[in-house]
Amino acid sequence: MSHLADDPLRFKFQWIDDNGNATGFFRKRGSFDGETLLLDDVEIPAGVITQAEVRDTRMIFAVLTESGEPAVLAVNLTQRAAQKLKLEIDISRSATWADFHKQRLEKKGRLAAFRDEECPQCGATLVLTDMPETPQLYCQFCNSLSTVDAMHDPPAGEHHLKICDECDRYSKPRKFTVFYFVFLVVVYYVSHRSTWRCPACMRGDAWKMLFGNLPFLIGVPVAMVQLARSYGGSVTGGAYQGLDAANLKARRGDLMGALDGYRVILDRVPHSAGVKYNLGRALLEQGETDRAAATLQLALDDCSNYVPAYPLLVSCYEQLGEDEKLAALKQMWDDDEAEDEPDEEEAVELEFDD
Repeated sequence: MSHLADDPLRFKFQWIDDNGNATGFFRKRGSFDGETLLLDDVEIPAGVITQAEVRDTRMIFAVLTESGEPAVLAVNLTQRAAQKLKLEIDISRSATWADFHKQRLEKKGRLAAFRDEECPQCGATLVLTDMPETPQLYCQFCNSLSTVDAMHDPPAGEHHLKICDECDRYSKPRKFTVFYFVFLVVVYYVSHRSTWRCPACMRGDAWKMLFGNLPFLIGVPVAMVQLARSYGGSVTGGAYQGLDAANLKARRGDLMGALDGYRVILDRVPHSAGVKYNLGRALLEQGETDRAAATLQLALDDCSNYVPAYPLLVSCYEQLGEDEKLAALKQMWDDDEAEDEPDEEEAVELEFDD
């Protein structure tokens, strides 16, 4: 039984409309008891929430309705409440789907094959059936990559490294502010938005923001702070020193420079599916498909369920005509995925029937 059963998580929120604006002057009440999310008068079983994402104070849910059609809901709440709510929902829904997967395996006479692990970062249940044990573990709920091998201590700050939404590389994404102030005699214009990306991806915009704000001065302090954060906020120390620099070289097509940078990091952190994924991606972008496939397989050897590496390796095997390797890879991932995602009738029966 969830620890929230007797003391539900309670919060206040506003609905967000299709234009991304919060609606209504007064906040509504919401709660989560470990099984059901209540948003005003809308009840949502945790098991039908297929995705939950948080950006600042905004939270977006993708849910499967009783008709089997997907729906998207968005709410605005405090940042602390959003993070806590996502954590609790992920723990609940991951356990629900793991239990359903286990039931499916039992019906097929494959219960002994069931394997799961708990994410060391967020506590979500990760189904690893048919996947070999590896030194690292990937969580698709909090997007963390964790070293779980008892023989190796996790590198400091490892849990902060994730895939950047903009460049699709393993780095250290964080929140940045893009701000412009323009004053034209009797009118003025202010542009302000938040963006999540790795520091290397922010540097170009930070320089543009600095020069764009110079004529009117007011936006310069903001620009200078973001410029400093885009350089000083990179992975500047520890085991992953040089990661941003190697990523930038890869994006610019400097394959040899990127390879040298990644190899230096891998000398310090031999088990790092994320760095090997970056290396494989750089090789693939330069047409080195054979070497990319071998490197991406090494990433999966470090973390058998490392989701970012899977589609790239599939693409490599397809290009190389490696039908047997492709079939084996898809069997490990697609068959497992099919078992974890019931058809619409089964999903509705699982979550809405007692």
